[in-house]
Amino acid sequence: MHLFPATRALDMTTPTPRERLRVAFQNVGCKLNLYEVEALKTGFHQRGYQIVPFGDQADIFVVNTCTVTGSGDADSRKVVRRARRANPAATVVATGCYAQRRPGELSEIGANLVVGNSQKPSLLDHLEAHLSAASELPSPLPQAPRSSNFLQIEGVVEQGRTRGTLQIQDGCDEHCTYCIIPQVRGPGLSRPPAETLEQARRMVQGGYRELALTGVHTGSYGNDLDQKDGLPKLLRELENIDGLERIRLNSIEPGSLSDALIHHVAASKKCCRHFHIPLQSGDDQTLKRMGRHYTRAYYAERLEMIATLIPDCAVGADVMVGFPGETEEHFENTRALIDDLPITYLHVFPFSLRTTTPAERMQGHLGNQVKQERSRCLIALGQHKRLEFHQRFIGRQLQILVEDRLDKATGLRVGLSDNYIKVVFEGGRTDPNHFVEALITQAREDLVFGEAQSQ
Repeated sequence: MHLFPATRALDMTTPTPRERLRVAFQNVGCKLNLYEVEALKTGFHQRGYQIVPFGDQADIFVVNTCTVTGSGDADSRKVVRRARRANPAATVVATGCYAQRRPGELSEIGANLVVGNSQKPSLLDHLEAHLSAASELPSPLPQAPRSSNFLQIEGVVEQGRTRGTLQIQDGCDEHCTYCIIPQVRGPGLSRPPAETLEQARRMVQGGYRELALTGVHTGSYGNDLDQKDGLPKLLRELENIDGLERIRLNSIEPGSLSDALIHHVAASKKCCRHFHIPLQSGDDQTLKRMGRHYTRAYYAERLEMIATLIPDCAVGADVMVGFPGETEEHFENTRALIDDLPITYLHVFPFSLRTTTPAERMQGHLGNQVKQERSRCLIALGQHKRLEFHQRFIGRQLQILVEDRLDKATGLRVGLSDNYIKVVFEGGRTDPNHFVEALITQAREDLVFGEAQSQ
């Protein structure tokens, strides 16, 4: 497969130094993709490339794509087209899950180089070979969806963040009937503990004080290594790293919420009071058709345990509406369960048909209007629950980690609490990457206002 010919080919043996080549990165999709983009930035930075924001003029654009939903596909195509318009003479590189699944579609809209997930660790080598060769060099065809190599982050890159994301796992063995991800990410694979700890140490040495652990199925960490309760064991080892003040868990599947994990987070001084636990549906019949291996009663029991053992814990949930065959009664079961549970925020998604998945062949596909109505209902419920959660902190203090940005709407400094509350504040110490105590004075659905207390 040949891609569109590049509009120019750079001879990497010429006197043109790499530091004069500007590279812009754009992520589409999940937090795992964010980690990969940060890791790719470090590789480019170490070889002398200049990292610039995606909105700036660049010689090379790298787009890490998503294919979990139709919106992910559309957003990925949109970003590739945007890069091509921004600089017709630039080299546009597409990688990630949509690149793994539909490489030809990305080449047709202007990507010069398409790199699949298994080739992502060697993306820079593929790019430099492309730049130094003839303009019609073919893209490497996507191989197996993943390799055993994990991308590395060395310290903090240009335009890095105060809070880092650490990949500990890749792939998934669940095979939910609606999901394409096992096809583009491959089976579950845990990052070796020694490698994970070494990566964490390097990131902390680079300045990160909080690390969020991520993967496709983070809670399954250790399963392929025959480690029972592998994730709690890894958390204990990470907590011994000097300078690492916070450890945040990204999405954890309900079946991975063991008693050991919940008890560990409850007793830990470093684990954040924050879980994100995909629900997808609160109806048992729908969960069974989805291939989800739990019931609404089990999910409720896990959340009640968290609420009891970890007061003021933030709990987010992914919810899918309009799955094939979902009736009004099924949807009402979902809405009622969410309303009853100590969930503090929602990510709501309408069902998105993915070709080659079992859900494609199911009966009872619903129209967009029904899915949109149900989405709006749950989005409103999620906003109400998040406002209630924020309001309980008025008159109380929260410890926040100050970020290296200002809130665009208010111009105030921004920080994040361990229980996932965005705080905009004034007064006190405002330099990034430090912890401050903020007295909460007002609450909105999206954030709270605070006053930093004297240190």
